[in-house]
Amino acid sequence: MENTISITEHDYIKLCDLVRSEKLMHTTEINNLTYLGAEIRRAKRIRAGKPVAGIITMNSVAEVVDLDTGRQMKVKLVYPNEADFRKGNVSVLSMFGSALLGYRVGSIISYKAPGGIKKVEVKSVYHPETVH
Repeated sequence: MENTISITEHDYIKLCDLVRSEKLMHTTEINNLTYLGAEIRRAKRIRAGKPVAGIITMNSVAEVVDLDTGRQMKVKLVYPNEADFRKGNVSVLSMFGSALLGYRVGSIISYKAPGGIKKVEVKSVYHPETVH
């Protein structure tokens, strides 16, 4: 699967600000910030008004499958103040959240977890903010 990720211009600006402020406050582990920063830099930016269907953006809900266990999960990619893993709200500052950002349906994503490298496949993406 292609390794290109895409993020909206809006997410790019907010995430760059978030990384800068977290680095100044020293509240997030530096490895997580470094990883998120690298993901932001390599991402293709999507201009405002362009379609993002099927791409994991901030506040989107993704259904993913853990390729080791077959377990399906629905997760919402959120900013740190909204994070609550029990509710499926995954912080973009976590390794899992940073890894999800910008991938699309069908992507297989690898990321570092406490127990080692994990792989998930993106099955669907829903953008609640685009529903009127």
